[in-house]
Amino acid sequence: MIPSPAPAGRSPVLPHLHLHLEPEERKRRELGMPGRNFGDRHLFFEAHRVDRTDAVPVTGQDLRRFLTDVHTEQRQQGVDHVELRLSPRRFLRDGMSWQEFTDTVQDCLAPLRDPVVRAVLLANRDSPAPFLAMVTERIAELPPVFTGVDLAGDEIPHPDVRPAVPFFRAAADSGLGRTVHAGEFGPAEHIWRALDELGAQRIGHGVSAATSSALLRRMARDGILLEVSLTSNAALGAVPGPGAHPLPAFLEAGVPVAFNSDVPLHTGRTLDDELRFAAAALGAAPEVIRDLQSRAARHRFTRRPPVRPPARSGSASSPPAGSGCG
Repeated sequence: MIPSPAPAGRSPVLPHLHLHLEPEERKRRELGMPGRNFGDRHLFFEAHRVDRTDAVPVTGQDLRRFLTDVHTEQRQQGVDHVELRLSPRRFLRDGMSWQEFTDTVQDCLAPLRDPVVRAVLLANRDSPAPFLAMVTERIAELPPVFTGVDLAGDEIPHPDVRPAVPFFRAAADSGLGRTVHAGEFGPAEHIWRALDELGAQRIGHGVSAATSSALLRRMARDGILLEVSLTSNAALGAVPGPGAHPLPAFLEAGVPVAFNSDVPLHTGRTLDDELRFAAAALGAAPEVIRDLQSRAARHRFTRRPPVRPPARSGSASSPPAGSGCG
């Protein structure tokens, strides 16, 4: 059931909780390179493999510029809070150090307002064990603009989330929010694993949740937010089209949702577009959809005090003086 809209006169908050930076696509466009075909799951994940020999490198200066660009784009859309997925493995491969990566993100995002932009550290399901171990060891050092972690990547060949358990446990101990891409292409069992083994508080996409009434009841009971991306789910073949999305089943079960553009450079869609598609899919008035998005603000990740102090010295919480951004 769609919740009743908020009382008239209250300006709705518009959080954007599931947004990827898409650094290589941004770089390719700057260089005037042709667009890439991401017409299905296989093409999409192949194009985003970190070990591709034809990958276009991105630098620390690129990262600074792209973070500024995202802020401008989201401000133009009237968003007031952004959680941006960032994959360190992508930048470390191109020569950045972990310290440079975290310092750059802190330096660029900390001063931003209207909207505030916070970082969600993304690890891929196919991450090598040494990389996961390094990130797990240093996660308590993440500077304040990092408020959550995410596990992403192709869940079909990598359904086992157990290698990421220490990473998510360290994230919880450090007061970070936890979300997992699950059930986009895989079965509902993948969502159960994200909840039970990783302690996920939110689920990215979660299309297959609609196949399990028990899972929907669990998510509604525990307030597990579904990060819904109607356009990208249709573009990559998770659903036949936005109108066939199981969004109505989520709402009927009482599961909280947030609408997101996910990979807007790929789909060419904004958050405003996603809200319009949601209104059409539900046959609901625009103000009802905006109110649903406003309600999602309570699920934003807020950095909590760590359970235990960082194990290492030399925290990256303070950016280098005068380093600037842009």
